[in-house]
Amino acid sequence: MFESFINIRPDSGSSIFFRTSMEVVGKSKAHVVLDSCFHESILYFSDHEKLLKCNPYCSHVKYLMDRDIFQWIFQVDDPRNNPITAVFFVRQLEEVFSFDDSYGQQMAARVKNRAHLNGNGKRIRWEAVHDHPEIELISPNSFIGQASSEICLLHQHDGRTSVYFDTNIALDFDLSFPLNLMPEGLLKFMSEAVMSQIMQQATESMLCQIQSDICCTSAELAVEGGKK
Repeated sequence: MFESFINIRPDSGSSIFFRTSMEVVGKSKAHVVLDSCFHESILYFSDHEKLLKCNPYCSHVKYLMDRDIFQWIFQVDDPRNNPITAVFFVRQLEEVFSFDDSYGQQMAARVKNRAHLNGNGKRIRWEAVHDHPEIELISPNSFIGQASSEICLLHQHDGRTSVYFDTNIALDFDLSFPLNLMPEGLLKFMSEAVMSQIMQQATESMLCQIQSDICCTSAELAVEGGKK
């Protein structure tokens, strides 16, 4: 997906090989209202591995118990169908909040209409881990990046759950000739636009899968509850 931006090489006969690097940051934001109750929604979103498996680009997620962190492996294809792999390490943190505390007030400012909310919420954070295990990146199209996410679940009066899902991802790419001759601002803008678009599509796909899972679970519970 980023091959055309980062891995173009000069002809093998060239004696000059320019190389530099550039940080590319992608961002995504999404909001969804789930039919599940607040408690059920918290249980679902707290299940880190289950949640990441809803991401169409996540090929592997693993909990490293000795460090209390998670390792993600994401794989995408560039326009030439060449695989690109990104590895991330994150730590999950959770906390409750209300619109009366400092974080709740920040969140309340983002919500357009608070009338349908009871003011209580759960905040789930995925923080980037810098002190992670050493891994060997065999492929030149493999990178270790930094990822952070914030999932905010709000309890609605009607029993449903409002979810705000924000994610930031940063990757350092090596640039070779002739891309390192392009204006840095233009190249960075193009790269971050593509990366953010991919992330937004992945986030929306995740939330659609979550909605589907929750609807199926609710239906199963209703059927089981109706059995005699």
